[in-house]
Amino acid sequence: MIDDDSNELIPSHDGDGDTNSTRNDSADDVQSVTIIQDEQGITFLGDAGAIDLWLKDEGFDSKAFKAKAVQTVSMANKGAQAADNAMAESGRWVKLTKESAELVAKYGKNCKKGALQAGVVRQPNGRIIKHLQFTRPGQLNPAMLTGISGVMAQMALEQAVSEITDYLKEIDAKLDDLLRDQKDQTVSKLAGISHMIDETMLIYQQVGSISETTWSKVSGCPQGIATIQAYAIVKIKGLTEKVEREQDPKQVRPLTQQIRQEIHQWLGMLASAVRMQDQVSCIELARVCQEEPEQLEAHKKGIVLARNKRLAEIEQSLNALGRQLETKAGIVGGKVLLNPYSSPHAIANIESITGDLNTFASTLQLEHIHLHVEDGPTWIQAAGKAVDDTGKALQNAGQQTAHAVQDAGNAIAKGAQDTGAAVARGMQDAGNQAAHIAQDAGNAIAKGAQDAGAGIADGVQQLGKGIASGLKQLPEIKLPIFGRGKK
Repeated sequence: MIDDDSNELIPSHDGDGDTNSTRNDSADDVQSVTIIQDEQGITFLGDAGAIDLWLKDEGFDSKAFKAKAVQTVSMANKGAQAADNAMAESGRWVKLTKESAELVAKYGKNCKKGALQAGVVRQPNGRIIKHLQFTRPGQLNPAMLTGISGVMAQMALEQAVSEITDYLKEIDAKLDDLLRDQKDQTVSKLAGISHMIDETMLIYQQVGSISETTWSKVSGCPQGIATIQAYAIVKIKGLTEKVEREQDPKQVRPLTQQIRQEIHQWLGMLASAVRMQDQVSCIELARVCQEEPEQLEAHKKGIVLARNKRLAEIEQSLNALGRQLETKAGIVGGKVLLNPYSSPHAIANIESITGDLNTFASTLQLEHIHLHVEDGPTWIQAAGKAVDDTGKALQNAGQQTAHAVQDAGNAIAKGAQDTGAAVARGMQDAGNQAAHIAQDAGNAIAKGAQDAGAGIADGVQQLGKGIASGLKQLPEIKLPIFGRGKK
């Protein structure tokens, strides 16, 4: 890496992070590379050959950067400098992923005066043939940056088209079955629109610009593409409603078999719609870059927002179907003992469908679709579990009965003990009360007898006194004295 003050090569780091000793290489051995990153990709501007070798050594595939379109934009701005054009004459583009972002972060360490950490380009034998000096695009004028931004958006869309095309090749047979069915007017439009767009893209790639004649071929396609996408979403929503309404576990198997056969068709239609619209968007950007470069940045943002909205609608419909299928898998999995044939087949169908949905989501980078269905138990496993559960239930019931009997016995014993104690206390209290009553009665009798005795004694005394007094009142009677005359 070149120090800005001394213009001397300072120690650099290779891909493994090892520090190389200071070398006295000439300026020709140092290649300046400008890194520009947006929401979809990373552009490395500079010697395309050296950058490609370095990226491959780091484990990344790249695509040639479309410098001609950038030059078209810069030429529209009279203030653009020739040096800027030279800087954007070549380069490589890499899709933004977690790994590629980490690559930029790795070489962004140890920044010194705006420069990033240096990289090296090696020959197959490991010999260093060039040092890469990474810098930020601080010296590029706004017009140049706008052109680069527009081209990067085009390349991101082309990358998406390439990935969707690969996906469509995998389900080509199923999609062909759909395209051969020309009874439906909406379906019949798909092949015609796709053919027209492919032809226009081929012309653009050969010429490098979009003429009015070329643009007229595809200018009316977006409406038809939107109709195709909406049609496929309606079909998928219809399948979702059928799954939601079905409550009989036995009927889930034929229903999921139907969905398994149809889902490739509707996913193929959705993928084709997204692919065709991405192609049209590439052509739109090229057209705006050519005719209205000052509107390029705003148009790019509008295309990104519209694409995200379309993908959100697709994601929502697929998630709704996937969640209903996950729910039904849980229900039929629990009914395998009563449905030994239909339940395993239904779960297998659901696993296949959710696998197709996940593959589609991965291709289109739909971040919120992560469907997973657990393998249902086999009939033998379910039967064994039922027997085991029954045994445990009986064991628990026996334990509960034993505890209940023991609790009842303890309650009876405690009740008898409490009753005996109560009786004893009652008898004791009754005895004490009887003793008190007897004592009180004895005292009362004794007192009554004493009072009666006193009354009798007093009465006798009074009677005696009355008799004595009466005797005193009687006349004196002299009785003869017998025996005195005989003397």
